[in-house]
Amino acid sequence: MLTEHENKIIGMIYDAALNPLLWQDVMAEVVNFTTSTTAIFTATDQLSPNYDFVFTHNIPEESMRAYQEEQLKVIDMRLHAPYWSAKPLGGTVINSFAPYALMPVDSDEFVFYEKCAKPTNIIHVAAVLLERSAYSWAVFAVHRAPHLEEYSEQEEKILKRLGVHLRRALQIYRQIAILQQEKKNIYHVLDHFNVGVMLINQDYQLCYANSIVKKIVEHSCILELDKKNHLKTLKTFQDKLNQLIHSALFEHEKINNEAGGVLAIYDQDNNSLMLSILPFLPSQTQPAHKQAIVFVTQTNQPHHLAKDYLIQKYKLAKREISVCELFVNGLNLEQIAQHMQITYGTIRIYMKNIFAKTGCASQAELMQLLMGLTLEFEHIH
Repeated sequence: MLTEHENKIIGMIYDAALNPLLWQDVMAEVVNFTTSTTAIFTATDQLSPNYDFVFTHNIPEESMRAYQEEQLKVIDMRLHAPYWSAKPLGGTVINSFAPYALMPVDSDEFVFYEKCAKPTNIIHVAAVLLERSAYSWAVFAVHRAPHLEEYSEQEEKILKRLGVHLRRALQIYRQIAILQQEKKNIYHVLDHFNVGVMLINQDYQLCYANSIVKKIVEHSCILELDKKNHLKTLKTFQDKLNQLIHSALFEHEKINNEAGGVLAIYDQDNNSLMLSILPFLPSQTQPAHKQAIVFVTQTNQPHHLAKDYLIQKYKLAKREISVCELFVNGLNLEQIAQHMQITYGTIRIYMKNIFAKTGCASQAELMQLLMGLTLEFEHIH
């Protein structure tokens, strides 16, 4: 049976879901109820950073400033996510930060200890998991100073019971935040695009991603986010990606160059994505807030080339276009020869002619060119 104090906290949780200013009171009550030193309620979503929040009790401003500005909240998420791997939503973990102080000085563990745990004088932690994915989580945690006892199984059960209501409150909070966003910005429109869309700010950080691109990035092995919310891809394509984003953000610096462009990224296992990067100005009244908009499309479905364009632009013959279409769909030269029922030597002649007409010097360069000429999405050049 729940205690009177616990019932009081549950009521306060739902009040805070509607009025975020009340989370400070909730945190204080939970700290008192569990005889803790500090508490934190944090939600981190790298793909929707506008919905991030952190509520704390008794944590020094120095620690919170580092947590926010130095992206320790992402280190926190990635560092502690393994502890939750075998836990369901609503599961709890009891841990200690003490071993972190003995780790190498450049490790995430040591940095987290020095910037967050040590200034706050906390070691013991008990936490409940409220949300989790590759790039997001929400956790409610309480902490104790080194001289206090570790958390007990009974206190873990209390936190688990409160977690049920914290999860519901979080869902209410999210819905209210979404409704408020839809009323005042362009994100509501972008949410309904049929392709993946993300926005990059002038610090090169992802600041918005719609639901389609969230699914793509969550499951992608060739496109991800680092702890600073910068887009990262395979080393082969990273410089080009950075260049296109820069040109879209700072097009006025370019002379005789178009802003943005198209980039196909792919690995040796034929996992591939197409990125179209363009300048984006959310408001004509705030030109200083220019962003880069990135359209992301999956290209692991059969590709169909813009044949008329290949004929007009590069003067390719029909058989050469057939070779290109098989090539862009992942077949090697031997497989193309077998599919077209011609010799390997003939295929090599076709490829030599294609290289000459397109100006490509390698198969990788030809692949990148052709990926920009598929019909699955109308990329802008």
